[in-house]
Amino acid sequence: MSNRMDKLVIDGEIWLPAGKKILDGRLVVHEGIIEAVGERSDIILPDDCKHQVYDQGEKLLPGFVEPHCHLGIYEEITGADRLNLKDILVAPDFKIIDQINFEDIGFKEAAFSGGVTTACILPGSAALIGGVGAIVKTTGPDRVVEFEHALKLSLGENVEKPFGHSASQLKERLWQEFANSTSKNISKSLKRELTVRAHCHRKEDIEIFLELAKCFDLDLSLEHATEGGALSGMISDIGVSLVAGPFFVGRPKKEMAGLNRFLLAEMVAEDILVSFMSDYPSNPPDMLRYALLEAIKYGVDEGKAL
Repeated sequence: MSNRMDKLVIDGEIWLPAGKKILDGRLVVHEGIIEAVGERSDIILPDDCKHQVYDQGEKLLPGFVEPHCHLGIYEEITGADRLNLKDILVAPDFKIIDQINFEDIGFKEAAFSGGVTTACILPGSAALIGGVGAIVKTTGPDRVVEFEHALKLSLGENVEKPFGHSASQLKERLWQEFANSTSKNISKSLKRELTVRAHCHRKEDIEIFLELAKCFDLDLSLEHATEGGALSGMISDIGVSLVAGPFFVGRPKKEMAGLNRFLLAEMVAEDILVSFMSDYPSNPPDMLRYALLEAIKYGVDEGKAL
């Protein structure tokens, strides 16, 4: 490290991926960039280096990645809603990146209160095929990581009620779209160039998506999957991932009657790739750190939860 530069030095317990920790660690930041991290005894600052040291027994965690939220497309205070194209059942080429207000207060709260550095922003669940999400940074000059990430599908009450379709009718339409659509984003998902992120709660809806993934060889992630515990073996066999949550909700819909607080632990036991969401605005954008504690509370090893 070069001398005579202002640096922020934080000493404490540093948590790393895969459950590893540096118990007596040191992290050095210069101009907003992490410059060094390791054992405190290994990172010696020159005597003439201007620095400020924080040493209060801190626990330093990596920045959180929010895998499923609606930051900047459902705005706080104004209530502006750009989650979906209104009254359109199938909109595979709707791009959420064009709808994001990066100045919305939710981004600041996620970054500076919640430690969320990166977020996957997906269309809402009010369409059978809702469009394509994006991955962004919550702060900083270069905000967009991926302009197009994941094709969002949805089954259940959020689609059935406004469009007056049954689950079987929606299933038939899904198969038609994936078999015959000329949409470039459906074509990308068929080539596994786009992950398919599937909103579902009920066991029968999860089964439809698993069947779809198997039939068309999709890279599928189940979103919420409230009753997924009943199908953990099938989920594992097909090689599907799962994003659970949000954790801090009750049962606002009939399809959530089977809410299972131990779902993550059950999925981890089956070696299924899992994560968890805030689903902002369902939970505030800084809630991932509390969701981490909930995951541990309900049986997930703390290292795996992180």
